[in-house]
Amino acid sequence: MNEVEPASQATPSRLPPPTYLQSLVASVGLLALSLLCLPGTFGITLIAFIWTHLNGTSLKSSTPLPGVTQKTVLVTGARSNKALALMRALKRAGHRVIAAEEREWGVLACARFSRAVDKYFILPDAPPDDHVQTTFNPYIDVIKYIVVTERVDAWIPCSSVHGTILDSEAAREIKEGGWGGSGKGRSCDVFIQHPDIAGALHWKDRFTDLLVQLGFPVPEGRCITNIAQALDFLHAPDRASHAYILKCLTLDDLARDDFTLLPLGSREETLAHLKKMPTPMSNYIPFMLQRFLKGPEYCCHVAARNGEITAFVACRSSEMLMRYVDVNTLDAKEAKMGKMIEQWVADFLERWKVKLVGKGPRSYERELTGHFSFDFIWEEEEEVLYAIECNVRAHTAICLFSTATPELAESYLVTTSPPFSRPPPQSVPVSWITHALPLAVLHTFLRLPLVRMIPPHIWGSVHPGLTHLATELLDNHDPTASPRPSDTPLSILTRFLIGTFLPEFILNIYRGVVAQTRTLDLEENLVRGTDAGFGRGERDAYWDWTDPVPFFVLAHVTWVWLWVRLVVGRGGKWRRVNVSTERIFEC
Repeated sequence: MNEVEPASQATPSRLPPPTYLQSLVASVGLLALSLLCLPGTFGITLIAFIWTHLNGTSLKSSTPLPGVTQKTVLVTGARSNKALALMRALKRAGHRVIAAEEREWGVLACARFSRAVDKYFILPDAPPDDHVQTTFNPYIDVIKYIVVTERVDAWIPCSSVHGTILDSEAAREIKEGGWGGSGKGRSCDVFIQHPDIAGALHWKDRFTDLLVQLGFPVPEGRCITNIAQALDFLHAPDRASHAYILKCLTLDDLARDDFTLLPLGSREETLAHLKKMPTPMSNYIPFMLQRFLKGPEYCCHVAARNGEITAFVACRSSEMLMRYVDVNTLDAKEAKMGKMIEQWVADFLERWKVKLVGKGPRSYERELTGHFSFDFIWEEEEEVLYAIECNVRAHTAICLFSTATPELAESYLVTTSPPFSRPPPQSVPVSWITHALPLAVLHTFLRLPLVRMIPPHIWGSVHPGLTHLATELLDNHDPTASPRPSDTPLSILTRFLIGTFLPEFILNIYRGVVAQTRTLDLEENLVRGTDAGFGRGERDAYWDWTDPVPFFVLAHVTWVWLWVRLVVGRGGKWRRVNVSTERIFEC
């Protein structure tokens, strides 16, 4: 095992949480920017909406493609970008799409206004601790109600991390009860694993145990439930040269937001740090100490049917990834890493499948069908690929896939020999202008000569995040950076204009010309050619010329509602937001 620099020098401690006033100021500033941009986004949304309606290319006008049997598909977790991307793919392939989201986030989720959605349901909120009631659970019961009343043929969960175990339990009840389907005695096809399989992936300690059982390397670590255990582990003599990350095994945002490397300089310093943790350790809230790995991070979106991969893409990753780039479009080294990750996933599924088959005949309890979206770190000194965790749900990286052909939809819906789906070659990076533009405005302001004369800690009194923005040193070649350090508001707008609005406008004109001929192969070639021709651009994950309203709603309705509800309605505070999941991290 490799040696690392002292933990106190390797990474900064957690930033202090903002006060209510700081949260209010940040919210007002972002709402003002939304209001400033409203005329422009309204204009382009209106043009796209009217144009595609008049020429018959709107997403709503989609009809089943030749050779495709129309299905009714339920997609939960509708507020997320990954769900919207999948629903657009399903709709473009000619299927009927039902969307659903929890009440806490789903009332004004932008997907509710998408042309891809035929019907929208509000679900009861999932309990925050993944607790599954055995007798009566409103969340599960409403999903079963939708499956039955809408005669759902397939259910693809894209729910939040809090809903993973509930979704798997609902799927189990649907499978065992034969719920849904359009034919007598035909149950709904659920694209999520049995609770036993899902739990082994979802919970970090169980996932680590599974990796060991299947013969994969894991970083040294220990599950702990109190401070004394942590101190004994961290300050043992044989661990003096290594640093560790403390990870909460439950779904507590505050507990999972500290990336301080441990141990600190002395046992007393480590003890003081652990005592300040916002969420105390206990038997009910266990933590895991895991050896810190130095090297690039990767993530992947994986869909599998019966242990065989049906959709795959790998990307470079970061702590909160807001720019997705298929590694195959980077250099040869990154493309090689993508092949290594794909082979790792295939080996993982194969080994587990063999292990499960040995337990008895094939059944739902032992079926590897669903999402297997892993996070990895390539340990550079050891040259070992470590799997860190697995997400039992669709990954946001699905936004890199093309929806111009039915390939992605069929990789989910075809139950026998489904096609293998990948993003198109030469695809442009995908990110969110609603994330990149506000940060570019702040970066540009903080780089002004007069502003740079103000000490960073002064900006910290305005908002803790500004200290980081004023002092951070980012790599301009980091493929995950959004925005890049050299970006200005003008460069952001230019890049999205080139990579998002112009290519899609050209493609939409083409669709209008060939709409009657259904020459989808030519259309896919144009998508790839357009992407390659505008390779310096960037594609916004929400914008679609044939379905423009969700983009407008996200920027000017959804976030306005979320911030006003939190800061004004509940007097709450927030640290950051994730545009791709429409989620606010409260504090």
